[in-house]
Amino acid sequence: MRCLEAVVLCMLKEVEGERTASSVFHLLKGKKSAQTIQDAHLFKLDKWFQTTPFLTMALFDQLIEGLQQSGCLEGDRQRSFVTAKGRDEIKDVLGQIGTFPHLSGWKLGGTAPLFFSRLQLAVQVVSHLAYQDRTYYPITRDEGVQQWVKQFVKKNGFEKGKLAASFHREIRFVLEKQPEHPDCLLLRFSGHSQTGKTIEQTADLLCMEPTEYWFRFLHSLHAVVQTVMNEGEELPLLKQLLSDITVSVPLTESARKTAAYLHKGMKIEEVAAARRLKRATIEDHIVELALNDPYFSIRPFIDEQKEAAVLKAGGSSGVRQLKPLKDRLPDHSYFEIRLVLAKESRGTT
Repeated sequence: MRCLEAVVLCMLKEVEGERTASSVFHLLKGKKSAQTIQDAHLFKLDKWFQTTPFLTMALFDQLIEGLQQSGCLEGDRQRSFVTAKGRDEIKDVLGQIGTFPHLSGWKLGGTAPLFFSRLQLAVQVVSHLAYQDRTYYPITRDEGVQQWVKQFVKKNGFEKGKLAASFHREIRFVLEKQPEHPDCLLLRFSGHSQTGKTIEQTADLLCMEPTEYWFRFLHSLHAVVQTVMNEGEELPLLKQLLSDITVSVPLTESARKTAAYLHKGMKIEEVAAARRLKRATIEDHIVELALNDPYFSIRPFIDEQKEAAVLKAGGSSGVRQLKPLKDRLPDHSYFEIRLVLAKESRGTT
């Protein structure tokens, strides 16, 4: 079984038939919808958010069909359940590979890829400068990344040998602290007399199944980014690579706009009117804020007694299905229940 199949099975086991198989696909792809974002947090699957940019719905359909035919999944696309065989496969595959504890798709899905593009090109440029060799093709054609690295080198343009030595020291520092073999990242770098390998080439060189390599690479990259975030004072060059691309509270742009109106003291109806959106859409944004912003208070939207009632009915003990909770709490709106679940989920992820 490929690593990707094991990851999908692991996610479907957490969902346990409460969401469709397609919801797992949207989560892996990083769909910025209120439902997908809420699912990522409520089912504690946020680490996998936006971690498979290569996945298509056609490939995902084939994957699900294969898991059903092999006896790892039962049910249909609306309600899929992991069988005993499937649970054994998860235990076997992830037991050998690991569970990628440093993976943080929701928080770093938008940050890590750009950081890596800058890092790849910066390594290439600094390496060639150190050898006084300007005959090379940039590893990325992204003009934005090229311009950024050009300014980075100009800003740090002290004696080129020292720049290379300082950069080498910082990269070695973070690689020694990350959980995977350094080659997961190092083989992807280009430099003087060295051409960076593709994902497929690196997987082959490391004798790994391609999706296993992909998740190991991402796990390594996320660990490096987190090290730079936490120990930036020791890593001034790498810290610059993260400048202007880190987001303290990852939100959709629309939720940010709604937050700005709420901060002015406007009510839900007033925000909906000002933004020309449905009330339900503004409520989705508020749930998103409750999920992601540790300083966001749900008190303007639900009082303490109602919040306590949701928790007592099962919100803090793993009950995630809204309808059973709504049946137990007829005086609560779905929005109020979702809000409490969102706040509780935020406290555990």
